[in-house]
Amino acid sequence: MDDIKWVEIHYTDLLGRLRVVVVKYNDGRIMSGVDGSSIGVEEIEESDVFVVGDRETLRKLPWNNGFARVIGNIYRDSDTIHPLDSRNIAKNVGEYVVREYGLTPLVGVELEYFVFKECRVEYKPPFSALYTVKPLDRSIKGVSSGYHVFNGELDSYRNEVVEVLAKWFNIDVKCHHHEVASSQVEITLAPDSPVKTGDSVQTVKYIARRVAERRGYYACFTPKPLPGENGSGQHIHISLWRNTENVFSDSNDTYGLSQTARYFIGGLISHARALAALVAPSVNSYKRLIPGYEAPVYVFWGFKNRSTCIRVPLVNNGSSTRIEFRTPDPTCNPYLAISAVIMAGLDGIKKKIDPGDPVDENIYSLRKVPREKRLPASLLEALEELENDNEFLKPVFPRELIEKYIEAKKREYIEVNQHPSPIEILMYS
Repeated sequence: MDDIKWVEIHYTDLLGRLRVVVVKYNDGRIMSGVDGSSIGVEEIEESDVFVVGDRETLRKLPWNNGFARVIGNIYRDSDTIHPLDSRNIAKNVGEYVVREYGLTPLVGVELEYFVFKECRVEYKPPFSALYTVKPLDRSIKGVSSGYHVFNGELDSYRNEVVEVLAKWFNIDVKCHHHEVASSQVEITLAPDSPVKTGDSVQTVKYIARRVAERRGYYACFTPKPLPGENGSGQHIHISLWRNTENVFSDSNDTYGLSQTARYFIGGLISHARALAALVAPSVNSYKRLIPGYEAPVYVFWGFKNRSTCIRVPLVNNGSSTRIEFRTPDPTCNPYLAISAVIMAGLDGIKKKIDPGDPVDENIYSLRKVPREKRLPASLLEALEELENDNEFLKPVFPRELIEKYIEAKKREYIEVNQHPSPIEILMYS
């Protein structure tokens, strides 16, 4: 690192937004003062906090000579990590699982997003609001799926992204490909600890945007930017391990699942409506969670079933056995989302919650599904569920964090939801 002069400290605020401050490099502690009131962790009258870089994450940046990046935590003072620092929550979850259960969680992520030739927003309230999107290719729902199709521009773009991730940031990408919708891609990350997977998700988003900008494209992580097409998810895959044993695996079970895995699923089902507020945390998220677009709507589990909220993927060996939670999308704070999903599953193990039998039909065709078996229809409904169901989080999530998160997201809902969309003007004029 002799040639490093400047360091970008990357840190994540409570709502999941990646923030950056650039400081001069030194061989000691890499840190900077930050206005905590501007990132939602403190009031203005006591707003000074620190961000402190984790030197294990220090990496040179590929395009800026003399620059590096380090991932940081938010500190209340020079020695105390802030209770609203989400990265530390993910670290604490991993330690909690080891301490209380003698197990180690491994978490993988499928990150979907769009890469547009152009995404232009004109926003001049109260009289003008429009956006223009130009995809790099076109899918037609039900006629011409984009899944695994060849596209020279998008293939070259993805290849560059994953090469940068591997060479410069040591991030293990299992696979990448074109997804179903127009101009949509997916990058699948190999499983790792909760905090390292959270770091990887934030790094992928950063590099995905940088590579897109350099090519004159726009990387879009909005869950549902295109009407009539599939939205983008950020599916979370989880397994629990005791040394080299995957405790979710049971070769004698019809579905290859242990009772521990079934209880974990039971916990996800029990808390799925509250989890939505943390894993699908935007107003736009609920435009994705509608029937017919490979996104979950109802709270069921299934084997190989992509219409369910929780899927057990087909695997070729027991060590790959895992549980996929399909509700999350790219607007979530990955540290909080991963941590909350693990805590919900552990609650199922602790309480021995029976998930029932897996569903082997297309659940989009179901009628009269009871409310408790439906995901929330809006962010506000999800936040109300989280207000009423959050005890399962409290071994790791501070009460202050939960309350601040709900308060901030309610403000966001009120602000975003009050603005009419173009189709509303078209329909109701």
